[in-house]
This record gives sequence, structure tokens and C-alpha cells, in this order.
Amino acid sequence: MKPDERLAEVLENRTCFDDEAWEVWAQCLSPTERLAYIRKHRSQFRFTDYDEVIAVVRGCRFTGCSSQLLRWRHRIRARTLQGALLFSIAVWLGVIWLAVRFIR
Repeated sequence: MKPDERLAEVLENRTCFDDEAWEVWAQCLSPTERLAYIRKHRSQFRFTDYDEVIAVVRGCRFTGCSSQLLRWRHRIRARTLQGALLFSIAVWLGVIWLAVRFIR
């Protein structure tokens, strides 16, 4: 692969990451969650003026680091799925325990 082809591929992937990150930012997070994320990860954002800050908090724009946002979102999703799985296992164990207790 030539260096020019590699650069084109990297730029294309970056555009995909940016689009996906903006979609997650705009549709999956509430303004309160966006503001908390900005406060926690302030070094990832670049603001030029107050209007840009408001646009980012409202979900109209995303000026942060796309790969970091997507990694963070995947970690949250994995923790949620893990919690749901543990909850369902606990419920089934409770049902089995009740069934064994009433059978006696």
C-alpha cells in the first residue's frame, strides 16, 4: 500500500469516526450528560467562544475527540450489559431457590 493510499484510508476512517461520534453525542446523550462529559474530559474539547460551548452542550456540534467518546460509550454499554446479565442470573437463581423450597 502506498503512503498516499494509506493517508486516504486514515482520513476516510476518521470521517466515519467523526460521524459516529456526532451521532452518539447528539442522539444518545442528554444535555446534562454532555455537560458532565465536557467537565470530566475538558482537555478533549476546543472552544472558540461561548456560542460554540452552548451548541456543543445542546448537541448541535461536537468538537471533542471522537475516538475517546466512542471508547467511553462502548465501556458504558459493556458495563450496562454486564449489569443486566448479572441481574438476570440473580433472578433465575432466586426463582430456582423458591421452586426448590416449595417442592420440599
